[in-house]
Amino acid sequence: MAWWKRLLGKKDAAPAEISAPPAPEPQHLGSEEEVFLAQLVADLADGKRRDEIASKDVLDKIQGVWTSGHERLAIEWMEKLLSVPEVPLASTAPLRAVLVERYEQRGELETAQHHLERLTSEESYALRAHYLLAEHARKKGDHERALRHYEAVLGRDVDYPNVRVRVERLRQLTGRSAPVAGETIAAGDVAGVQAGARYRLVRELGRGATGVVYLARDAELDRDVAVKLLHPHLAGTERADALARFFHEARVMASLRHPNVVAVLDMDEASRRIVMELAAGGTLRDVLRERGPRPLRRAIERHGQILSALAAAHRRGIVHCDLKPANLMFRRDVDLPGAEVMLGDFGVAHLPDASGQIGAIAKKAEAVGTLAYMAPEQRRGEVSPASDIYACAVVLFENVTARTPWQRALSAAIRSAEDFRLPEAVFAGIGKELADDVQHHLMRLGDPDPAKRPTTTQALIESQRLRERIIAAGAV
Repeated sequence: MAWWKRLLGKKDAAPAEISAPPAPEPQHLGSEEEVFLAQLVADLADGKRRDEIASKDVLDKIQGVWTSGHERLAIEWMEKLLSVPEVPLASTAPLRAVLVERYEQRGELETAQHHLERLTSEESYALRAHYLLAEHARKKGDHERALRHYEAVLGRDVDYPNVRVRVERLRQLTGRSAPVAGETIAAGDVAGVQAGARYRLVRELGRGATGVVYLARDAELDRDVAVKLLHPHLAGTERADALARFFHEARVMASLRHPNVVAVLDMDEASRRIVMELAAGGTLRDVLRERGPRPLRRAIERHGQILSALAAAHRRGIVHCDLKPANLMFRRDVDLPGAEVMLGDFGVAHLPDASGQIGAIAKKAEAVGTLAYMAPEQRRGEVSPASDIYACAVVLFENVTARTPWQRALSAAIRSAEDFRLPEAVFAGIGKELADDVQHHLMRLGDPDPAKRPTTTQALIESQRLRERIIAAGAV
């Protein structure tokens, strides 16, 4: 055959050229994900499935689109879901927060501004939203707007990375390095600054969600006091509710008149100022950070004082809702005789209804507080005196160990009284029977079921008996 081919001049056919395979393209998810999301949008428009808009299933489908390489498509689907009218903001907040982060990843934060503004009204997302708004404004050279959002960040987290430095610099750039009456100071030396004619601010003591507290000198009575000034971003007419809440807190504290509640000495609504007795011994949080865990006897003494303050509040139908070491203060050095603890910061307290009592049945409210100290039902938006009792258990545990009970993630849904099991070293020198009784008391207070927790009065009586037995046992 080869001879005939040569004779006839035929050549072997050249092998076909092998072409390189085309570059892989991201798979277009036109089946499961898009069918699911399209149906959801249609159902939402018909008023159905409103509670699913930010469910795990939806977020997983969006994530699937994003990770497949279709970033723009994922963003478009989120925008479609969020454009459905009349869906409550709280229901959309988790999805909106994901969308904002995706825009931020793509360097398109300008497009996300209206989403960020809406997230500032959702407490769970407000901190991050204010920070991103501040960063965007700073990069655009809008110093006033950046400063306003950075101050809102500090109002929620005084240690947020880099924010204090940026606030100081922006205050200098905007000519606001010294405050006027009622205005806050971000950081630094504030000696000599006036908060009205009577009070001379000396230095910052701490920050909270509603305001900043300063050491000040009362020129009329020649004594040191604590002056709390409302955050500027809460002082506008559009935030009248925050202003009203700020002074309602002062009136609540003043009405209690209890030795273990911080005394209110003066207030001025025009200057957005509350003047309180000075907690010269600092906060329990400061003590635990600087000196470590407290001896059991001292911790039980403070525990009884906290319960006494809570009992006075609960009798008035007031639930504190944010009991934690940062809101527990001392009039003098904690290791000096007579250094009683005082409960302060009633800024998010749940107040009585028209009857004047909140009663034993939990009432629906916003889920406010500090996560590590919130009872399981409080995380669901249910508030009762039992919520404060649970927080009291967390504080007692932290007092003797210098840490919270949570070995699992804070957000874990499952809670158990066993979370409050104390290390054996805490009970050194008091005997097994008394140690068991202390442990039992703590675990009852920290029971996940509010119905199984003692009342405030019962808990107070139990704490007093335990204190007497610990003293009798010779514990230091």
